Amino acid sequence: MQRCVRVSLGQTKRAVSLLASLCAVLVLPSLTGSGCAAQNKSLSTAEMDDTARRIYYEGVEELIDGNFVQATKLFNQVARSPRYVSYAALAKLRIGDALYIQDRYAEATEVYRAYMSQFKSDPNAPYGRFRIAASYYKRIPSEWFASPAAYEMDQTLTRQAEAELKGFLSMFPTSRFATEARQMLNDVRRMLFESELFAADFYENKKRWRAVAWRLDKAVDTYPEFGLNDALVWRMAKAYAAADEQADAARAYGLYLKNFPDGEHQAEAKAGLDAIRDALDKSTKDSDS
Repeated sequence: MQRCVRVSLGQTKRAVSLLASLCAVLVLPSLTGSGCAAQNKSLSTAEMDDTARRIYYEGVEELIDGNFVQATKLFNQVARSPRYVSYAALAKLRIGDALYIQDRYAEATEVYRAYMSQFKSDPNAPYGRFRIAASYYKRIPSEWFASPAAYEMDQTLTRQAEAELKGFLSMFPTSRFATEARQMLNDVRRMLFESELFAADFYENKKRWRAVAWRLDKAVDTYPEFGLNDALVWRMAKAYAAADEQADAARAYGLYLKNFPDGEHQAEAKAGLDAIRDALDKSTKDSDS
């Protein structure tokens, strides 16, 4: 008796959308040669190519219909048979896609990684590498992007997603998936930045100024696209001053003056920097006398 699998309309639409986008980028194996190569191609090899192609596209149809178990069975038949090597790489990708569409991102990641390991020079490698990064991104609970309370949660998945997205963009900076990857990277970096601010707020409520300053320093230095702004750099300088970390306070005042010469706190930053210099000069003179 065949088991009935309930498939959501959303999954079916995602399958169609996913596969439609791939038609323009995935490189299909050639079924015919040219010149002498075509003439020397054995009939049995051509028949195996035709069989592999037929099974593969049957799997694609099942995938679009949301029959993930049957689709995976067909793709595995192609991927695991040495006779169907011409379609093995594509079949492996589709197995990963079947898991991805079902939101089984951790499992999809392992399949995509196996594909990348087995088919390093495959022309569809940029897609496989992007799906690894996207799977990590998708594993971040969606509510984390909207809820301030999420910033206090464990950010391990977010950092993993950042690393994978950076890795993809480093390997394939001109890929057609690069724009989407950069937007994902922007999202995860903003979340990590907000996590540092959350920690700074926590320590500020406890008046632990050194911890506040360290967190803000990390936010500014690591995520300058979000943190290098007038208010945050000034807040960092004041936290270092409150912690009596004079050298770091001077550095923060200098950073403020360099990046915001006409900023709201320009005069205060200059006065703070001058005060630290005067105190240092006085200390030097006292020690010499």
